[in-house]
Amino acid sequence: MDAERKIKTLLESVRDEGILQSEIHEKLELSKSTVSEILSFLEESKEVFRKRISGKSYRVWLSKYSPEPLKGVVRVGVLRASEYPKVVQAAEKVNAIIRVYDSGIELTKDLVHGHVDIAASPFITQAIFGVLMKSIKIVRKVAMNGSGLVFSNMDSEWWGCSEFSTMERNLRKYLELKGLRGKIRYFRSPESMINSLQEVKAIAIWEPYFTMLEGKKEPFSEVIGDFVCCSLALNNTFAELNPDIVDKFLAEFDRAKAGRREAAKLSKLIGFPAEIVEKSFENYIFDLEQVFTEKELEDLRFGGVETIISLE
Repeated sequence: MDAERKIKTLLESVRDEGILQSEIHEKLELSKSTVSEILSFLEESKEVFRKRISGKSYRVWLSKYSPEPLKGVVRVGVLRASEYPKVVQAAEKVNAIIRVYDSGIELTKDLVHGHVDIAASPFITQAIFGVLMKSIKIVRKVAMNGSGLVFSNMDSEWWGCSEFSTMERNLRKYLELKGLRGKIRYFRSPESMINSLQEVKAIAIWEPYFTMLEGKKEPFSEVIGDFVCCSLALNNTFAELNPDIVDKFLAEFDRAKAGRREAAKLSKLIGFPAEIVEKSFENYIFDLEQVFTEKELEDLRFGGVETIISLE
C-alpha cells in the first residue's frame, strides 16, 4: 500500500475526530516530510482539511469529515430512506460527498454544527433545531407522505416511533383523530423498532421499510391527510461560502425526477433492493408547490405552545 493510500485509510478510520499531523508519521512509520508533502497535495485537491491547533500543530480530517464547511466542498446528508431520488441526483451534479445516516436527529445535529452542508431530514426535526440554533435555513420540501403504521397482533398500550420526528408528530395526530390513548416508546433505529414490533401495538415507520414489512398497514395520509415528511436545509456558513454551489444544487434538485433509473441509484446508496425502492416511490408526492402553507407551519406547534407555558 502506498503512502497516500495509507494516510487516507488512517484518516477514514478516525472519521470525525481527525488526527494530529504529528501522529500520522508515527502511526504509519513515514517520514515527516513525506506526510507533509502528501497532505499538501491532498489539501490542494480538497480531499483533506487541516486546521492549526497551536503553533505548528495541525489536526487533519478527510474533507467529508471536516468539522466545519469548506470553500468548494459540498457534503450532502440523507437518511437510509427512499424519499431522496431528487436529492441524490442534485448531489451528483455538484460532485457532492454523500453521507448516509440512520438517525434524523444525528443528521440534523451535524447540519446545525457544520459537519454536513446540506441535509434532507424530517421537517419537524429541522424546524426544532433551526429555531433553537439559528444556523440553518430550510429551502425546499423534499417529499410528502411516505410513512404509516405497521400493526402487530399484540393488544398493547405502547406505540413505537422515532423521537423529535415527523413520525412522532404523525403518530400523535393519528391517536388524537382516532380518539385513541397510548404510550409512545422511542427507538433509535428502524431496525430496533422492527425487531420489537411484537412488543408494541404498532410502529410508525417510513419508506422503504413500510413497503417491505408484511401484515396490517395503514398509511398516515389516509387519516391525517397529506403532510411534508422531509425537507431540505442548508448550513448558513456553507451557503455564505459557496453561493454558486447552492444555486446549482437547488436548480438541479428542482428539475430532478423519481423513476426506475433514480430508484436503482438510490438503492445502491441506502442498501435496499431497487424494486422495493421504486415501489415505495408510489407512496410519495415528489412534485410539490414549494411554498409552505399556514396549516403546515401551524402543525409545528404540536397542539399549541400555550399548553406548556404557565405565566403568572
